[in-house]
Amino acid sequence: MFESGGGVEELAAGDVARDALRFVELSGLARIENAHAARKVLLAGELTLSALERDVALRGGDIRDCGNEAIAEVSTRLGCSHTMASHFCDLGVDLRLRLPLTCAAFLAGDLDYARAWRIHRETAGLSPETLALLEGEIVRSALRLAPAALGREIRELIVRASPDEAASDREVAEAECRVRVRPVGPLSEFTAVLTAEQGQAAWQLVCEMADTVCKKDRRGRQILLVDAFVALLHGESALPCTCEKSDCPKVAAASMPSRRKPLVQITVDVATLLGLTASPAYLDGHGPIDPELARTLAEDATWRAMLTEMVDLATELGLVADGMASADTDAGAADDLLPTGPPTEPMQRRRGLHVFRARGTRHRSGRVPHRDANRSGERVGPPPPGTGTTVSGIESALEADPTMRRGCHPDGHGGLSEPQAGALVYRPDAATTAMVRTRDSLCRFPGCSVPAARCQLDHVVPFSHRNPRAGGWTIVSNLQCLCQFHHNLKTMGRVDASMLGAGVMVWTSRYGTTTVTLPGGMFVQDSASALVPRLPCMRSRHDSPATYSDGESPPF
Repeated sequence: MFESGGGVEELAAGDVARDALRFVELSGLARIENAHAARKVLLAGELTLSALERDVALRGGDIRDCGNEAIAEVSTRLGCSHTMASHFCDLGVDLRLRLPLTCAAFLAGDLDYARAWRIHRETAGLSPETLALLEGEIVRSALRLAPAALGREIRELIVRASPDEAASDREVAEAECRVRVRPVGPLSEFTAVLTAEQGQAAWQLVCEMADTVCKKDRRGRQILLVDAFVALLHGESALPCTCEKSDCPKVAAASMPSRRKPLVQITVDVATLLGLTASPAYLDGHGPIDPELARTLAEDATWRAMLTEMVDLATELGLVADGMASADTDAGAADDLLPTGPPTEPMQRRRGLHVFRARGTRHRSGRVPHRDANRSGERVGPPPPGTGTTVSGIESALEADPTMRRGCHPDGHGGLSEPQAGALVYRPDAATTAMVRTRDSLCRFPGCSVPAARCQLDHVVPFSHRNPRAGGWTIVSNLQCLCQFHHNLKTMGRVDASMLGAGVMVWTSRYGTTTVTLPGGMFVQDSASALVPRLPCMRSRHDSPATYSDGESPPF
C-alpha cells in the first residue's frame, strides 16, 4: 500500500538523462559562440591596426586620434556604443600583439569574451617579461574561475611575481577614479570608483548613517542605505526615523534644516501642459519620466520648462508639400504658453516628432499646472512608433530620394533669408545652447551615449570665420551635440553629417555606411494640427553680428 512508485522514479531518471544531453548541447553552443566572438574581436583589432598604420603614415608620425575612424565604424556596423566598440578594438589588438595564449584559448572556445576582457584589462600595465611568465597560469585559472574571481586571482599573481609593477599599476588605476550617474529605467545609478581605502571609509560612513534610526524604522536595509547616502551628500548628521513612535529614541533628526532644492530642467510638450495628452516628460540628464513625476519634481524644486511642439514627421522632413517651416523662436515666449484653461478631449495620434520651440525662465517650486489629462487609460489609435519604426521610414525615404542626404538646408541657414540675432557669431548664446542640448540629450553620432551636457556643440554645416554670412549659421537647426571623440572625427573629414527636418541626422562614412540618428526628444503620434496655441515664430533681423556673455565655456 505504501510502496514507492517505480514508474515515477523511472520517469525522473529519463528526464535527467534527457536534460544531461541538453546541457552537453548548451556547452557546445557556448564554445561555438565564444569562438565566433573571438573572430569578431580579432577582426576589429585587425581593422584598428590597419587604420592606425594608415593614419600614422598620412600624418607623418603623429599618432593622436589615429585609428579612431575604425572604432567609429565598428560602433556603427555592430550597433553598439563607442565604449563597447573601443573594448572590441583594444582587446583585438592586445590578443594579436601581447596575449597569444589567451588568444588561442578564446579562438578554441574555451574562454568567453568576459574572461578574455578581464585578462586584457588586468594585465595592461605589465612588462612583456612578467606577462610571458604569468600568462600560462592566468589562462589555466581562467578556465575555472568566473570573471570577478579571475580578476582577483590575476592581481594576486601579479603581486607575488612583481610587487613593483603591482604598485605602479595601482597608482595608474587611482588616477582613473571617477564618479558618474546614469539612468537605469525609471531610476538612476550613481557610481563612484574610489581607491581601496576611500571605498571602505565611504561604506562605513553610509552604514553608520543608516544606523541612526531605531530598530522599528519601517524601511528595508537597502532603502535605508540609499537614504543614508543622500543624507551624507546633503551634509546631514542623522536620518529621520519613520517608526512614528512617540517614544522613539532617535529624535535628533527632527530639527534638521530643510534641504536645498535643486534646479531641474523639465522638457514637456505643449499638448501635455494643456492637458490634451499625457506624453512623457524628459528630465535633463536622465531621460523620459512620466508626467506625474515631472509635476512632483516641479513642486519640490526650482524648474525651467523647455516647451516643444509636435510636428508631423513626413511634413517636417519635406516628404509632403506645404510643410511646416523650421523656426528658431524667441526663447522668452515659453512662459506665455503655460496653460490656464481646462483640458479638452484627447487628440488623435499620428507619427510625429517634438521640435524645441522655446525655453522658459526659472520658476519656484509649486508653480506647475495640474491636469487630469487622458486618465481613463484608454489608448486612442495605434501605439506610438518607436525608434526602429521611425528610422525605417526615414531610411526608405532616403533610398527613394538620395538627394535628401544633403539635408533640408545644405547652406546651414535653416531656411532663413536673413540671419537672426547671434547667427553670425561662432559662440551660441545661452538659450540656443540649452535648446540644442535638450533636443539632442546625447551625442548625435550613431551608438554614442555621452550625455549632451558633456558634449561640444558642432556646426553641422561648418561656420566660416572669414565670411560668417556665407558659412553655416549659429542657429538651433545647424547645431548638434557631439562628444570630443566624434567631433574630432567629423572635423577631420572621416565622416559626413547632414540634418534633416526635426533635428534628424544622417551620417555617411567613407566605407559607405549611412546611418540615421534621431534627437533625444519624445516620440508620439499626436496630431500636429491639433496643437493649440501655436508658439510665435517671429524672427529678428540684424544687420551686424551680436555678441553674448552667457557664461558658457568653449569649445563648441
